[in-house]
Amino acid sequence: MDKSVERTVALLRKSYGGSLTADEQVEVGRLLEDKRMRRLYEEMGNDEYLAAEFRRYAGWEPERGYRKFRGKMRKRGMRRSLVRLSVAASLLMALGTVWLLAEQGELEEGRKMTQFVVKPGNCRAFLQLSSGKRVVLEEAGQLDLYETNGNIRIDSGKVVYSNPAVPEPETEVYNTLSVPYGGEYRLLLADGTAVHLNAGSELRYPVAFAVTERRVFLKGEAWFEVAKDAERPFYVETDEVNIRVYGTAFNVNTHGVRAMETVLVSGEIGISRAGSDREWRMCPGQLASCDHRSGEISLQEVDVRKYVAWKNGEFCFNDDTLEEILEELGRWYDVKVVFRSAGKKDIQFSGHLKRYENIRKILGAITESTGIVIHISERTIMVE
Repeated sequence: MDKSVERTVALLRKSYGGSLTADEQVEVGRLLEDKRMRRLYEEMGNDEYLAAEFRRYAGWEPERGYRKFRGKMRKRGMRRSLVRLSVAASLLMALGTVWLLAEQGELEEGRKMTQFVVKPGNCRAFLQLSSGKRVVLEEAGQLDLYETNGNIRIDSGKVVYSNPAVPEPETEVYNTLSVPYGGEYRLLLADGTAVHLNAGSELRYPVAFAVTERRVFLKGEAWFEVAKDAERPFYVETDEVNIRVYGTAFNVNTHGVRAMETVLVSGEIGISRAGSDREWRMCPGQLASCDHRSGEISLQEVDVRKYVAWKNGEFCFNDDTLEEILEELGRWYDVKVVFRSAGKKDIQFSGHLKRYENIRKILGAITESTGIVIHISERTIMVE
């Protein structure tokens, strides 16, 4: 093995071990500017694959094992320019992986640790008060906060507002609840309206609603159960549509790959494009889609369970594309999604999966059904 290959292998091993010096980090950065090298680097991040390869060739003497492994990789059609480096790097990385695991305990225990690196989302959010102060929210613990026009109680993963009096419109003050990727949070507004915010979402709302109307501003996905109040209509505004609520339960999702979606479970709502007076009235069991490009709104009858399953701890996919599915998983598990072949994005999948399940089991179910090879390395889902 020539010196340049040895150096590259050494740097890769140190990189995955987290022991690079500042100068070595710069050197690795230069190496990864080459697209082929970056791809190899990402592929080698799969510890399970490397451990399996080590077990397959551990019984060979080093030189014989090298030749055997190289021949196998060539049969797979790997480019000659990468064969030597990938073989050397993979074998050394496999050895390094097994040695490290041996020091920490049994191999299976090490693999379990690897599997649990990517965890499902949980109750976490950020609450921005009218003063600009930002409060970190988690599932556990209780906290009382005092705001202009009302009081706030944070308890067991839920923010609850109460107000002693209805303010005048000009004295309304706003809070913002932001839920990052890998999180969810519940909210009870001052009028009694319940909101469940999904991962990667944000809601801006008054601490107490004025006498004329109730209006909130949403980015992302949220489930609403709006308290009835005939004197004060409730509005949900997004960048694309305005929703007028007449006392109801519904889900709004601006994350859609192709369209923003609103599904009505009970009651009645009206939906209109931002800046337009035309309103589409929705009935229970209907889905309103607003195309991201054209802005056109269309209505159709749907099985609403698919669209609200997330709030009940499930994923419900019904002929959804792989792109849509993995984007949703990416938000919930806080991982990046990379398609190495754009043609795979439109492959469809149907199934019911548990939302708090290990992501590897979910990806395994998708792979078994579609035949698509999906790897997860670090915090990246890679579709081959």
